[in-house]
Amino acid sequence: MTLGIPTLIEFSTVREHLAFARKNSFSFFEMNLSFPWFQSDKLDPDEMVRLSKEYGVGYTLHLHDQLNPFDFSPEIREGAMKSILYALDLAKRVDARRFTLHLQYGMYSSVNGTKIYAYEVKSDEYLSHVEKMAELVSKRLEESDTFFCIENTKGFLPYHKKAIDLMMKYPNFGLTFDVGHNFKASEDDESFILSYRDKVKHFHIHDVNPKSNHMALGDGVMDIDHYLEMVEMFEEPAVLEVKETTALEKSLKYIKNNRR
Repeated sequence: MTLGIPTLIEFSTVREHLAFARKNSFSFFEMNLSFPWFQSDKLDPDEMVRLSKEYGVGYTLHLHDQLNPFDFSPEIREGAMKSILYALDLAKRVDARRFTLHLQYGMYSSVNGTKIYAYEVKSDEYLSHVEKMAELVSKRLEESDTFFCIENTKGFLPYHKKAIDLMMKYPNFGLTFDVGHNFKASEDDESFILSYRDKVKHFHIHDVNPKSNHMALGDGVMDIDHYLEMVEMFEEPAVLEVKETTALEKSLKYIKNNRR
């Protein structure tokens, strides 16, 4: 099982993350580009490469949580695509083989208590933006073993599934299966994600309870062993996506005590 750590608010440098990862025998660090210290004007890719070699720990990238390359605003789309192209270049330089992107829900209006989403109303326009992004990213990743992965968050809506159907036609697109988000979304995403089982290229693993997400393994209500077995079966990298060092250490201990 290839395990990694998420970006932690306790640390503000790449070195701190990699040192913690090596100390606890994690294989990679998922750098979240939402965090203030991991912006383009603060990162030195050459230094990231040196640190990766020093600690023997690799990278995956998590694009900004609110990034939206499919917005109706051309200015917002342009900025989002600039951010994606920067991340593609960074990944190539630091040998990060997995990206993760959230799909945004976009604006909506409540009509008689029902949310009407603009992306559903204007689905053709929305999907045209999806296809343009997918074509551009696919060209950049051509003949590489890097995957641009879409993560489930609060539950895929119909227009999200159409967008994923479109993106999965491209060879360098995949899925990040967040098992905790799936549980919180009443497990509605799992069957859809597993219908693309050959495209599942990354996992986020954490426990949950009815009130909280990103809990240490064994502290919540999920059948976490089932999903650890799934990670082992798929043989794809998995981030233990708990948000503090003590919870990471506890989760790692849980795995050692419960997996062969």
